[in-house]
Amino acid sequence: MSSGVVEAQQVLARAREVVASCTGFRDTAISPTAVDRVVRAELARGRSPSELLAELQRPGAPLARTLLDAVLVGETYFFRHPEQFRFLAYEAVPAALSRGTLTLRGWSAGCASGEETYSIAACLLNMAPPGVRVEVLGSDLHEGRLEAARRGVYGNWSRREAGPLLHPLYQELGEGRVSILDPVRAVVRFVQGNLLEPLHEMYGHFDVIFCRNVLTYFSPDAVQVALGHLAKALVPGGFLLLGTVEVDHPPAGLVRVGAPELQAFRRPLPREQTTPPAPRPVPVAREPEPYRAAASLRATTPPPPPAPTAVGLHTEALQRIESGDESGAATLLEKLLQQFRDYLPGMLELALLRERAGAREAAFALMHTVRDNAARLPPDLIIEGPEPLPARFYRASADAFLTLGAIE
Repeated sequence: MSSGVVEAQQVLARAREVVASCTGFRDTAISPTAVDRVVRAELARGRSPSELLAELQRPGAPLARTLLDAVLVGETYFFRHPEQFRFLAYEAVPAALSRGTLTLRGWSAGCASGEETYSIAACLLNMAPPGVRVEVLGSDLHEGRLEAARRGVYGNWSRREAGPLLHPLYQELGEGRVSILDPVRAVVRFVQGNLLEPLHEMYGHFDVIFCRNVLTYFSPDAVQVALGHLAKALVPGGFLLLGTVEVDHPPAGLVRVGAPELQAFRRPLPREQTTPPAPRPVPVAREPEPYRAAASLRATTPPPPPAPTAVGLHTEALQRIESGDESGAATLLEKLLQQFRDYLPGMLELALLRERAGAREAAFALMHTVRDNAARLPPDLIIEGPEPLPARFYRASADAFLTLGAIE
């Protein structure tokens, strides 16, 4: 292997290290294709591997910023996961008002291009009684997406069937574009921020924090660091809302509220954190030795791991796709469908993967199953998945795929 190839591999390895340290992403969530594209573009400009390695040793180097822009994920739209916005409106806001707050404050952590931030602001404005102010912060590591958020002009991709317009938010501009309403813009502020670092104290504390579909990409250690910063930024009694499968237990210092799939957590009020007195021991009859030994064994045997869920396996497959491992994702989806035969989101995902792999006959067979199964369901029935969507979405998607295939 030539020295040039070895040096190029060293640059790629260092580039991945820089991305991981800046973002907290686990290695499998860093797209090798994106990193390779950036590095090879720099080499094509005539820069040497040793020059790139030297730059990547400097904190905040321009090349590091280019790498971050290439790998950061920015999928979002208005009122995504509407059940959490309903929780915000009918649970979190009344709880804040009952504490006597005169300013409702929200934070969209990892806001990407701002759709979630503006959705929070619209919800709070619509629910705030006269005399109560609203302030909403949006933060993200990607400055380019923050610039788009500040412009507040969006296309059809930001308005989807899965995100109904729950509160007044935008006005039509024509040609499929919309602009955020001035009252909503007026209460929103966007700043650059890294979830691996505590939010600056100048931004204060929040009644509600949304951090959804961000921690999915983080390493386990980075998840705990970010959750610690988020929990500390809540006011006592405030709420943290996370993505569907990002944690399987409450973050430290918080308690779960609502159904588990809601992924809502609350910081207890000080009076709720007092430790109750220890109960007095109750004398019990002494068991014979064999039974005491068996009880001891039962107490030390760890509980079995939780059974995998369809949504959890699907999310793992999406992570593999994001990292470039489409073959591994397809294998995982095949195993998923062996266990959960009627799981529509997995069928649709696997059909698309098979189409991209050139297996058109298999893709069409799966899409026919998606269409037939979806047609038997109520159109507005929400199908649980990494992104909850109505049954009509799956029927329309399958129809479009099969119609286009027939034309071709």
